[in-house]
Amino acid sequence: MHWLLSVPETFSLHEVIQRSGWLLRPPFHIRAMGVRLYRIESLETSQTVGVTLYQVPAGLVLETESHLSGQEIEELSEKSWRMLRLEENFQPFLRLAKRTPALESVKRLGARLLRGTSLFEDVLTAASVSWKPNGLPDFDPVGGLVDRLGRPYPRNPTLHAFPSPEQVLKGAHLLQETLEPWVAQRIQQIADTFETRSNELETLTDHTLPSSELALRLQQMLSLDKPSVGLLMLSLGRYDYIPIDPAALQRMHRGEEVTTENNVQEILRILTPWQPWGGLAGWLYDWTKVPTLTHVS
Repeated sequence: MHWLLSVPETFSLHEVIQRSGWLLRPPFHIRAMGVRLYRIESLETSQTVGVTLYQVPAGLVLETESHLSGQEIEELSEKSWRMLRLEENFQPFLRLAKRTPALESVKRLGARLLRGTSLFEDVLTAASVSWKPNGLPDFDPVGGLVDRLGRPYPRNPTLHAFPSPEQVLKGAHLLQETLEPWVAQRIQQIADTFETRSNELETLTDHTLPSSELALRLQQMLSLDKPSVGLLMLSLGRYDYIPIDPAALQRMHRGEEVTTENNVQEILRILTPWQPWGGLAGWLYDWTKVPTLTHVS
């Protein structure tokens, strides 16, 4: 079955897929040469479905192989809306980016990045990634969690949905067998926190707390390191949050190890004029096109 979801006139699913290439991992899959997005999703009714998303002139088509109830259609629509950030308006940022060589890619790919269908997915993803020498996140560990702990899709059991907090806790022994002990412990702690304080976390992230305060609260509640907090704030759409952790500085300095206060101040000098888009600009910048960027050791 299939149905149509209204999207903003400026929305392009193809741009989102191209822009989000470094984020794509199970339960996301690409179809039809990058113009269709496929995802395995577990619904509140306990049904696990595969949904294909593709764009037509009238809007966004959601297509499933399974027959869904009205409740399930509404849930999947809401999750797709969140995942694609359809409530966010990027036009002010796009207008500014047109004048900046370091953001030339924004003209071709826009600025809309995929995220999870739930806060738990965003948090667990941020906590589970590993970090490459160039400061970019490696999402392969997240795909591994999905394959080991997520509910399988009945029509193709090799594909899995993103695990729930309950499934993560039930699979604790698998985490301990396949991950570093400290990583397994952190993932279990996050799942346990969502089992007991989910409403508090949802309220916290929906509240109008300043981004710096929200980041600190999330770091404390979820035992996240600073690079993970930076990635989570990006997922939450807190684009004014400028990461200044070691991974962020490595991204900005093309993989060099830079941790001095001078380096931090230089990054803030470049990105602060972009507020309230400074954090997003930092993630999307091509730092090779910033000739004034120095490498202070």
